[in-house]
Amino acid sequence: MAAYAEGVPCWVDAMLPDLAAGRRFYGELFGWTFAEGTAGYRPYTWARLDGKDVAALVPKSDGRMPTVWNVYLATEDAAAATTRIREAGGRVIVAPRWIDDLGVMATAADPGGAVFGLWQTGSHPGFARRDVPGSYGWTEVHTREPRVVDAFYRTVFGYEAAAEGSGGSVPPTSCCGRRGVSPPTLTTPSPRGS
Repeated sequence: MAAYAEGVPCWVDAMLPDLAAGRRFYGELFGWTFAEGTAGYRPYTWARLDGKDVAALVPKSDGRMPTVWNVYLATEDAAAATTRIREAGGRVIVAPRWIDDLGVMATAADPGGAVFGLWQTGSHPGFARRDVPGSYGWTEVHTREPRVVDAFYRTVFGYEAAAEGSGGSVPPTSCCGRRGVSPPTLTTPSPRGS
């Protein structure tokens, strides 16, 4: 059984060009400590807050790739989730694969192009600590295709969307999620020039 409900953000890692600089920066910013390890075939630096896993830092395997934070959404069955992703108009970038005994990882993109990971729990359940300063708290997806993207997340993960008003310069959003869990938020970008 998964530690997190289907579709709930359960882990993050940052792909960095310089792990030592990343450890210094995030260590000072969030008070993180680090433990070196491996995940699959590559070095993996576990970030901890008060001794509990909150994220990881990973060296970029290709210098041409952007420096990014990867957000992983929980799934009980990564293979079934990738089938739902394809059927709903998304794209599977990296097919499900075991990462040692830690779990099954996959990478996908929604119809608007936003990239996210899937995580099927093995020995690593995901965040050991979240929703406190210095740990994961929120994810947003900015899209120019809110109807298509909202429908995608509803189909794949069962998210429920509800329009939220805008006050001033902040664009209206479509906040979605499963009842009782912290979901990503889908945001419509402001019109060009505003």
